Amino acid sequence: MAYEDPSIVQEWLDSLRELNVKVKKMFGCYCLYCDGQAVGWIHDSVMSLREVGLDYLPDDIKRPGKEDKIQELVIPFDYVRAEWLTKAVQDTADIRKTLN
Repeated sequence: MAYEDPSIVQEWLDSLRELNVKVKKMFGCYCLYCDGQAVGWIHDSVMSLREVGLDYLPDDIKRPGKEDKIQELVIPFDYVRAEWLTKAVQDTADIRKTLN
C-alpha cells in the first residue's frame, strides 16, 4: 500500500489547523492524532474517523454497523473544508480521552 500524496495530507491538515493535530506514517496510511489521541487515518484521499457516535454529521457519511469489523466513518475529500469537520475531529479526540 502506497502512502497518500503529501499534498492531499497537507490539505486535510490545513483544514484542521486550529486543532492540535499531527500525522504519523503507519501501515501505508497516515494515522491522524488530535491532542495525542489516535482519531483516524488519511488514505486514498479520504479521512477515516473513528466512530464515536457523533450525531451532527451529514447523512451521506456512512456509519458502520455493529457487526462491521472496522468502526470508522469514511469522510470523502469533498468534505475537506466542511464546517463540521474540525468539531468532529476534536469531539472524537475528547471522547477517546474519556475511554482511555
